[in-house]
Amino acid sequence: MFGKRLAIPLAAVFAVAAVSNALAFTHKGMPNDAEAVRKLFFKQVEAENAHDIVELDSVLADSLEDDSSPVSFVARAYQFWGKKEVMKHFEETFKGTWHLEPDMARSRVITLSPDTVQIYVPTKVTLGALGKDAVTATYLINQFAVRTSQGWRFTAILPVPAQ
Repeated sequence: MFGKRLAIPLAAVFAVAAVSNALAFTHKGMPNDAEAVRKLFFKQVEAENAHDIVELDSVLADSLEDDSSPVSFVARAYQFWGKKEVMKHFEETFKGTWHLEPDMARSRVITLSPDTVQIYVPTKVTLGALGKDAVTATYLINQFAVRTSQGWRFTAILPVPAQ
């Protein structure tokens, strides 16, 4: 008897939770968000190809303290936590060969919330340490952007080797 009385309210709670969960992942964002994040990605690519550390810094999210920086760069071979560490990595990387060729025709922008967007872009990356031969490989680059008072900024860079 207790179980039957509880079954209908529990079913209602689960139904509401399921609908709420589904709605949580149907954000459409603002009409220009996808284009704004694509433009930000292009700005990042141009900065990296020019080895322009100041311009690259401008596409990454800021925080008042580096300890709480939302910026990370996580790859199979290394992890950098905080904007300061990510920028140090690129300063060193830019001493050698570094060039990106994104395949924007295969890119995807996924709105995760009104203020959070993921961009996926298969990208040929040519890299080589100073004095070493450069190699080119394709990476499936995933990045996350957040809406800030300065506009969209990237917080996470996740390059996954395509092979």
